[in-house]
Amino acid sequence: MNRLRRKAVISALVLAVLLTAGITCRLVKERPVSAQPASSEAVAAEASDPLTEYRTQRQQLRQREQQQLNEILHTPGGDPEVVALAQREWIDLMDREEKETAIEGILSARGFGEVLASVSDQCANVLLRADSTLTQRETAVILDLVMRQTGFTGGNVKIIPIN
Repeated sequence: MNRLRRKAVISALVLAVLLTAGITCRLVKERPVSAQPASSEAVAAEASDPLTEYRTQRQQLRQREQQQLNEILHTPGGDPEVVALAQREWIDLMDREEKETAIEGILSARGFGEVLASVSDQCANVLLRADSTLTQRETAVILDLVMRQTGFTGGNVKIIPIN
């Protein structure tokens, strides 16, 4: 495959992921009403909780990414280089999910309560429910764990407490 075509295929994959992200944000904001009645307090709490919203958006985006990659991987007669690129992206996606799950699980087990980790190719964000400001020791524990799990330096890790 020549360079120009490879760039076009990569651009198309990136565009598909970005479009999916935009669709996901609209879907979360324009959620259909559930068939079962819910209390207005429960709906308001869910809608205003940033951790729940972000987790839902991340899950929907991941499902769409996996679906798109799955279509590329299982299309008969697909270009071998595009299939190889999709396989690498699938592996990267699973690797990021594994790191996020490990970070969330370990921090929750260490008593940090509700935690949400987001790992990309270059950085990691850790959102956690905190009633008060994190101590320097707590921040160091979180930073050390994320750096070990991801291999990132401290400058590429953000710790974001949510009240």
